[in-house]
Amino acid sequence: MGYRYSGKSSSGNIILNREEFDLKRTDQCVKRQREVADRHITVIEAPGWWIDVPVDQSSELLKKEILLSVSLCPVLRHVVLLVIRADIRFKEDKRNVFQGYVDLLSERVWSHTIVLFTHGDFLGDTSIEQHIESEGEDLQWLVEKCGNRYHVLNNKNRSDVTQIIDLLEKIEETVMKNNCCHFELLQQVKEKRRAEEEKAESQMSECETPKLSELRIVLMGYKGAGKSSSGNIILNREEFDLKRTDQCVKRQREVADRHITVIEAPGWWIDEPVDQSSELLKQEILLSVSLCPPGPHVVLLVIRADIIFKEDERKAFQGYVDLLGERVWSHTIVLFTHGDFLGDTSIEQHIESEGEDLQWLVEKCGIRYHVLNNKNRSDDTQIKDLLEKIKETVMKNSGFHFEMDGNILQMMEEKKQAEEERAKGRMKRMSERREKNRSQMSDSHHLSELRIVLMGCRRAGKSSVGNIILNREAFDLKRTDQCVKRQREVADRHITVIEAPGWWWKPVEQISEILQQEILLSVTLCPPGPHVVLLVICVEHRFTVNDREAFQAYVDLLGERVWSHTIVLFTHGDFLGDTSIEQHIESEGEDLQWLVEKCGNRYHVLNYKNRSDDTQIKDLLEKIEETVTQNNGCHFEIDRKILQELEESTAEGQRAKERRKKMHKSRSQISE
Repeated sequence: MGYRYSGKSSSGNIILNREEFDLKRTDQCVKRQREVADRHITVIEAPGWWIDVPVDQSSELLKKEILLSVSLCPVLRHVVLLVIRADIRFKEDKRNVFQGYVDLLSERVWSHTIVLFTHGDFLGDTSIEQHIESEGEDLQWLVEKCGNRYHVLNNKNRSDVTQIIDLLEKIEETVMKNNCCHFELLQQVKEKRRAEEEKAESQMSECETPKLSELRIVLMGYKGAGKSSSGNIILNREEFDLKRTDQCVKRQREVADRHITVIEAPGWWIDEPVDQSSELLKQEILLSVSLCPPGPHVVLLVIRADIIFKEDERKAFQGYVDLLGERVWSHTIVLFTHGDFLGDTSIEQHIESEGEDLQWLVEKCGIRYHVLNNKNRSDDTQIKDLLEKIKETVMKNSGFHFEMDGNILQMMEEKKQAEEERAKGRMKRMSERREKNRSQMSDSHHLSELRIVLMGCRRAGKSSVGNIILNREAFDLKRTDQCVKRQREVADRHITVIEAPGWWWKPVEQISEILQQEILLSVTLCPPGPHVVLLVICVEHRFTVNDREAFQAYVDLLGERVWSHTIVLFTHGDFLGDTSIEQHIESEGEDLQWLVEKCGNRYHVLNYKNRSDDTQIKDLLEKIEETVTQNNGCHFEIDRKILQELEESTAEGQRAKERRKKMHKSRSQISE
């Protein structure tokens, strides 16, 4: 049991020592069996929940399958493994979520549970006990609720059979503690599908419609929903690049004697309300319906069938669609992707089981919906059926396409022009500052040595940045909770790069002491100190007040003086398309603008997918040298008082040792 992406399928494969579980997600239980080490082992993988979605907000279908999981091995149910990634922060919201799902099986199940940590390679030299201590009281509560039973798997070292032997021993010890009894669910689980089937009625009416020689389609939805894949299926060719972009993409093709135009609007983050999104995104969504004049016949709202759809998602969809005006709803169809996830569940059953929010959206679209199985693209009937539904939608609108109000388009143009003017001003200020710095540097050679520290949240791209700077795969892209140091000669310079471990988007006071210590340690690993600290930010990620507060808090750990040595480094520059980085900064709003200005208006953007362009690194190194010049040729050096506090912070390690002793003592008593 566990949340999605926790590593349940991989753990099952490691336990059975064979690729028995498909790594794709499903909303149904999967059962696999095999003889391993003279044991007949049965493993049931229950479908996962979204990491922060509580049980009362999950679908009835999911809850039913979790209850069903313990009845699929009717002879013996020895243990429930609660699967948790060691590289993901575990706080109160996740603890409450775990408790809710486990409690579905009744209170007695806790005596049969073991916490199974996956991605153990992330820990590096940190013991699992230290990790548990550093995460705080919420993870400690879960481990203690499970009788202090836990195990860690290194998914990348599957040849190490001792980790599975040790796990099986812990399972046997758990059975011994329960007097050799297995867990049995007293509550009878009755299938709800039959009731859902009765509730879900056939909602598509058959009607004769004339053939349209041309179809104009706009795809809208959140990031990762499958808009690009849907466009490729509709056009029956790889027309859309699957990489994300913040600009509209238009593709056309003759398909089945029709001229089809498909516009993909850029997506929003799944639960991000429209009032928190960038002006750039809103402008592009408005632009999408004007790129296929005189207007689209239909707007397809793309939703993944394997993702829970609740109030936040509903409000986000409503907000973004309403940008186009109320009339657009009569031209919309809900398009579900990842239909393979449903298995034997019909799309009507899925809509019913998800609850009132998804039902509201489907009804707002006039009960028009369709489902695509992206993994069965050879089935052309699914597209033929979709095109028929589009034709029916056009007929319901008396043969008319959707046309947006001219006043809305005019307001969009005025906003866009204002942002472009501000972006030009920012670019001009940066150019003037760089010219001034270059004039001061004109009589000096470039630095023969550069020391760089990379800081930022997880998944921002710090490791990739280090590899691009050093022009070699020096950093492993896997995450770690410890600093990593790499060096190399590049362009006649000796370059040292320190990657500090990243943080999740949480306030600094909620983060472990180990992480704070590692961030402090990062600036001491390149003595006498770094020339620059690069604050790494992914341009795809919406930068909000929470991000601003997190960056400020983590950088302030190093002292106020560090800000004069910092540069904001944007990654995933390919996402911007034709948008300049200055336009992006302006469109994101005051929080990102504050950070850039706090760093003295020093910023740079990297395009990972164009690593052959060495000018982007050359330009970055020049900006670093200009920063050093602005600091009178001095590097950054951390205050000695801060270092002293770092050296004295050892209490956490002692607590971890005590926990390890406690576990060994418990296991010794069982053996006796």
